[in-house]
Amino acid sequence: MSGRPPAQGRFRALLLDQLADERVTKNSLEQRGIAVIASAGTLVAIVLGFVMLTTGQDAPASGVTVTALHATALIALVAASVAGLCVNLPARVAKVAAGDLVNVAVEKSWDAHDDESSREEFRILADMLSGLRSVNRRRARTLLAALLAEVLALACMSAATILPLLTDR
Repeated sequence: MSGRPPAQGRFRALLLDQLADERVTKNSLEQRGIAVIASAGTLVAIVLGFVMLTTGQDAPASGVTVTALHATALIALVAASVAGLCVNLPARVAKVAAGDLVNVAVEKSWDAHDDESSREEFRILADMLSGLRSVNRRRARTLLAALLAEVLALACMSAATILPLLTDR
């Protein structure tokens, strides 16, 4: 052993921190996607409740506008749920194959610390970070679309509730 410290690269710790942060972000986006699905399901039940109240025998018949608003709300909520599911779809993220790690372990110099292996490790980690960030950006945009669809649905439900009150006077 030469007494030389292992070649790790100056930015390895930063890269590992960034990779850990992206994994936390990935998990957070997936949890939020599930929350969108749950809240959209609740809002669908509320919309259907409003529809039942406005079309009941004692209630006046709802107009075309109110019906269109309810339909738009339901479509937006279904779209939000689908987007929430898409956030949780398995993503193709670069990973180190377990077989490759086994192959490294059987080499004679498997634990040697040289500049070339450090560079290769850094490149692999950087590729993993790049891929994970790309997936997280796509998931964040999908999640934003889901949340905007829920906001649209709430606006439609509010308008469908208020409109009959304004026109009955």
